[in-house]
Amino acid sequence: MPLISDIPTDTLITGSWDRTLRFWDSRASSPQQSSHDTPERVYQIDLVNNTLVVAMASRLFNIYDIRKVDAPLRQRESSLKFMTRSLACMPDGEGYATASVEGRIAVEYFDPSPVVQEKKYAFKCHRQTINDVDHVWPVNALAFHPTYNTFASAGSDATVSIWDHKVKKRLRQYPKFASSISSLAFNSDGTKLAIAVSYTWDDGEPGLKTAERPAILVRKLGDEVKPKGWTEKAGLVLSQAQFEDVYGLDPELLAMVPQPVKAVVLLFPISEALENKRKEEDEKIKNAGQPHLDPTILWIKQTISNACGTIGLLHALANSDATFSPESPIAQFIDECKDRTPEARAKLLETTPLFANIHAQAASSGQTQVPTDLDTDLHFTCFVPAPVVRGPESPGGYRIVELDGRRAGPVDRGECKNSFLEVSCDKQIDQVLEL
Repeated sequence: MPLISDIPTDTLITGSWDRTLRFWDSRASSPQQSSHDTPERVYQIDLVNNTLVVAMASRLFNIYDIRKVDAPLRQRESSLKFMTRSLACMPDGEGYATASVEGRIAVEYFDPSPVVQEKKYAFKCHRQTINDVDHVWPVNALAFHPTYNTFASAGSDATVSIWDHKVKKRLRQYPKFASSISSLAFNSDGTKLAIAVSYTWDDGEPGLKTAERPAILVRKLGDEVKPKGWTEKAGLVLSQAQFEDVYGLDPELLAMVPQPVKAVVLLFPISEALENKRKEEDEKIKNAGQPHLDPTILWIKQTISNACGTIGLLHALANSDATFSPESPIAQFIDECKDRTPEARAKLLETTPLFANIHAQAASSGQTQVPTDLDTDLHFTCFVPAPVVRGPESPGGYRIVELDGRRAGPVDRGECKNSFLEVSCDKQIDQVLEL
């Protein structure tokens, strides 16, 4: 039975499978103050300010004003296709997050206006591919940080992740715990996270026989729960452009990415065979040239160890029409790079302090995290659309150009037709991974 406490009024609110919401005051001679029927069994409830969200069976949601609970303010159907498993309201009062047994989280907003409702989205999480088989776990718990408005999710895969829902990024995934996680909560000032580890019956009665002993662990938190704001510090005008995670290559996941897409930054595994083939390709380009390549493309040679994430982000920013604040670090850097060689641009990068912070954050933010050791087997590269060089035999249009600081220069990946994002993901990224 889910329950919450309304601290200002000393009221306890409970919801039950008997299809009722009940309000209690333990100080009164008759503790139950009121009872209200719901259309379905109550699975989860949460409260922010005076707004109570009730998640029920049949994927139903009721939203109430606790000052007048005789009828819901709004009734909604879940954005997720499977049973609701967890719910948490945003501390800023704008909305809530909900999760299902099928490894997905949805971010919803209270304001019913079409403009605000366009901001809601859902994404896959708490999944893993093992021996080419996709394993999907229920998301058992959600909790919002009381200060930063980021949130934590926990599942039957025994993992906890921290998310920034504003920019659709995973900030951190903690090492795997001993067993499924059934619940979690931040303390009042957000400096600690309590994690309840216990068997959640995903494997039925047989799983109980080998389950670990239940435990409540308290983790001290650091900067991993804070939103990553380096883009704003660098000078990117976030009202005009921002970075988004691509959670997968399925059409429904690509459709989550706001359009238009100006660049794609890819993190992929590298190997000796792949490195050799990329060097062979560079040699062919050196001999044959790239007649359709736009010469105004800004490419930076990577000279800093493990800075491929930083280079990828800078390539994306410098070769798009993103808006930057006047006199901002990124605007100044791009302006100074225009008349320099790729090697001179690298030297300039080395002497720009702000980008040391970008480098550190680029390696730890987003859906896919980079290991902290220096001998990483992962690498960032960037794809941008560039106009074809005009000439008597030029076909016109746009080309997809790969920008990798470890290569000998930009690489023309062919024509860009239809959606740049779809072409990059379906064709060009596959080409890089198969090299």
